[in-house]
Formats: sequence, structure tokens, C-alpha cells
Amino acid sequence: MRLSFSACAFISLVPVLSSAAQAPPAPPAAAPQTPRQRTEPPRRRERHAEPEFDAEAVRRGQELLVARCGFCHGTNARGGSGGPDLTRSVVVQEDENGQQLDAFLKVGRPDRNMPKFELSGQEVTDLATFLHATIYQLANRDTYQILDILTGDAQAGEAFFNGKGGCRSCHSPTGDLKGVGAKYDPAALQLRMLMPPRGGRERDSGPAYLDPNALKATVTPASGPAASGVLVRLTDFDVTLFDPASGQLRSWLRTDGVPTVSVSDPLQGHVDLWRQWTGDDLHNATRYLATLQ
Repeated sequence: MRLSFSACAFISLVPVLSSAAQAPPAPPAAAPQTPRQRTEPPRRRERHAEPEFDAEAVRRGQELLVARCGFCHGTNARGGSGGPDLTRSVVVQEDENGQQLDAFLKVGRPDRNMPKFELSGQEVTDLATFLHATIYQLANRDTYQILDILTGDAQAGEAFFNGKGGCRSCHSPTGDLKGVGAKYDPAALQLRMLMPPRGGRERDSGPAYLDPNALKATVTPASGPAASGVLVRLTDFDVTLFDPASGQLRSWLRTDGVPTVSVSDPLQGHVDLWRQWTGDDLHNATRYLATLQ
């Protein structure tokens, strides 16, 4: 049988291709082993120089906010019973040296029940300084440091405690406050003085109505004696009290506001003081409480 040239060439190449197909590929050259190095996290970008806020202007601005705006916007400008958080306000964030804020305050927001305010130039500057300082602190919480706050006068704080502050009517330095200065650091002590927790019980240690500072209430039915105790539940349709003497819960159905319910807050005195505190009062009282070792 005769074979053509191309057929012969194909046959002659088969062994070569077969051997090439069977030969494993050469392994890649092993990379030289080096000690494993730890990857360091990227360094945080350095901030620009911290802006300087006039401490006295900040203090005056805060006092002005508490007196004129605190009812709606809260004593720290973070929002209150009827007003939003001013630190998130576009007007405040875009304000420059009080200019936009001043223009806004002169007009107000009548559609949202916000009256206009006629403030002096210095008052607007102080208020703007306080708001901008607050925004900066909120945006840079990780750099905040609590410095020594025991800068007041202990004797003046004791006078406030026994007089203007009205603290003595509920507290005693030899009773419930004995040793309070050793129990809490100054920052925690000041915070608890401004707004004490509801009783201080752990959340998983029992129902909230067992806290000493839980809301109290008096229920007065249409007929029969009134009953007082710790408020557990209050709606338009029912009310439930806890009686500490008997350890029992009592409930009443309500229709058209009957039985009537009068609620009292053991911490109301602290809330009332929010409108009265001055910077000196706060530091003096803190210094005095810190001496109760």
C-alpha cells in the first residue's frame, strides 16, 4: 500500500506528540521562603488642628440655650419635648459665625410653632459658638478626655445643697449619700446628680416597678377609697399598681378617664433643677458631694 507524504509525516509525528503529551509540565520554580511578616493596619489619617472655642462664649451660649431653647430642644441641644436635635440642623451646620443662625432666629418657623427671637449680636455669637463646639465634640468622641472637674468650692456646694438646690429635702449626707464621694469618680458623680438612674437595679434582677425611683401613682375610683402604689401600667383603658406593703398587683379598668390617676416622679426634683443650674452651682455641688467619703 502506498502512503502519501502528508500521511507519512503525520505518522512520524505521532510518537513525538504522544511523548510530549505524556510528559508532565515542569513545576514552577519554588519561590524563596521568607519569614511571614505581620500586616499592620493602615494608619489613621491625621486630623487638622483642633478648632479653638472661647470657653466663656461656650458657657454663655449653653446658659442661653437652656433658658430660651431648652424646653423644646433639650438642655444639650440634642432634642427635647417639641423640638429637633439642633446639632443635626442644616441651618446650624452651615452657619458661619452666627450669620445664618441670626437670620433664621429673626424669622422663626411659625408653621412649626417656633417663635422668632430677638437676640443681641453677642448672644447670637455665644449661641452659635456653643452649638458648633457641641457638633465638633460629637464628631470627635474618640478624642474626648474628661479632665479634672473638681474645680468648684465645697462650702458653696454645701450651701447650695442645703438651700437653693433643695437637695436636703430628699437626701442626707449622713444617710443615703454617705460615702457617695468614694463610691463614684467625679464624672460619674456629676452625671448621677444631674439625672440619677431609676433605682440602680440591674435590668435582669427583677421587674422595673421594684426600683426605688419608679414612678408612683394614686388611683381614685368613682366610689370607694383611693389607692396608692408603684405605677406598673397606665393606658386609657386600664391602670395597674404594685402595692409594696402587700407585694400584690392591683388593676382597674378605665372608661372616660375614670378612675382618675395622679402620677408622681421621685426624680422630678432633679428634672426641675435643669432650668436652675448655673456652671458654678454644678461644679460647687459636685465638689461638695466628692467630699462625702
